[in-house]
Amino acid sequence: MNKYIDLSNLICDTFQEPIENIITCKVDRAVLKGGRNSTKSQSVSEAIVVGCMVYKASAVAIIKHANKIDERLVSTFRDSIKYLGVEKYWKLRKAPFEYVLLDKNGKETDKSIKFTGADNPELIKSYKPRSGGGFRYIWFEEATNFNGINEINNISDTMGRGDGDHCTILTYNPPKQTSNWVNKEYEAPCGKILGFDDDIYKEELHIEINGEQHKILQLVHHSTYLDVINAGHSNWLGISFIARAEQAKKDNNIYYRWNYLGEVIGTEANVFSNVVSWQYDETMHFYEIDRGLDVSNGGQDPWAYGNWFYDRKNNSLYCLDEFKLNGGASIEQVAVNIKSKNELNMNFYIDSAVPTFRKLLQNQGLNVLPAKKGKDSVAAGILWLQSLSAIYIDKMRCPETYKEFKEYEYLIDKEDNITSELVDANNHFIDACRYGLCMKIKYI
Repeated sequence: MNKYIDLSNLICDTFQEPIENIITCKVDRAVLKGGRNSTKSQSVSEAIVVGCMVYKASAVAIIKHANKIDERLVSTFRDSIKYLGVEKYWKLRKAPFEYVLLDKNGKETDKSIKFTGADNPELIKSYKPRSGGGFRYIWFEEATNFNGINEINNISDTMGRGDGDHCTILTYNPPKQTSNWVNKEYEAPCGKILGFDDDIYKEELHIEINGEQHKILQLVHHSTYLDVINAGHSNWLGISFIARAEQAKKDNNIYYRWNYLGEVIGTEANVFSNVVSWQYDETMHFYEIDRGLDVSNGGQDPWAYGNWFYDRKNNSLYCLDEFKLNGGASIEQVAVNIKSKNELNMNFYIDSAVPTFRKLLQNQGLNVLPAKKGKDSVAAGILWLQSLSAIYIDKMRCPETYKEFKEYEYLIDKEDNITSELVDANNHFIDACRYGLCMKIKYI
């Protein structure tokens, strides 16, 4: 393992044993779960890079949706290869993405790290390394987005078919719901921060894949950002992240336990558990109002507008006003309604991906700006809203906003399992809220 580099200074102490087990394939499956920013994904990618170099092997990194390959997988390996100081041994190919291992003369070998999406698992059954056979390392990132353990078993069995050792790796942040398949599948008692004796749990399993029985040795590991701090690497996280975590611990402990500690807190499918029914008071003074508009592309999608006030001191959000117009409304009608809710013609934000609508609204004399977007902005915006102590909405004054926030749920699969996927429907006022608050939302 140390032939090329010593990982002891590059990964947290808590990952030393699981990473060694992954690199050497001492276990058939390694499940690394936990809270946000525990560095589990970065540690796995570093293990795969080192393992491929030491054992002259190939790996595949899989994410459910192919459009996330560059953002979620390639960028992680790019960072790891840089941190490890082995850039001269790897070459990134694109279309499709692939990191190719180079020999000492800088020439391409038949070993590489491939990347693929599993939108249609049937299409990747013939996926093979450059040299043929099976992959030594098979990594499922964001495992919660896959359609259950059978899908993962079948893909893993296909990808690992061939001579030699193989290790399947799953990484994920546990969903809130106890009914989610990963929480039911990996409820192994591990994670010191959750009150168990050890961070690691090993077991021998007998699983069925395509009608055949297989015996596998499985490792389950739990980690949190506190492991990073305890290892003396607070600088890896940054002061801003740590401050937000500590604020969440104080203001919204349930959210803190789930998001930062990776605890399965056992809620239902509702995305927002912090919505509070509230009666708007005309005598109350609100300053620094944020405004957002979700534009309609016609059809059933409405125009959705909202005025919001963020109370920094109490980490709370207040919905002050709204309007809704059907998709067939004209730009002139939309402008009239915006002006009625924004009499001083203050700035408001819309999706930066619709410049044509921004121009049309500007032609109506409105001060409209493109919303700032960070990495994975939809999920990040939802997380920020979930982290608030409370979201106060007057259901009489803002009935559409209240309905969306109260009824917005995670996707439920065909087997009635609650997934961690956000549904892109009936979320127009939620989107308008994200756009309006874009300058306050912390994107990570």
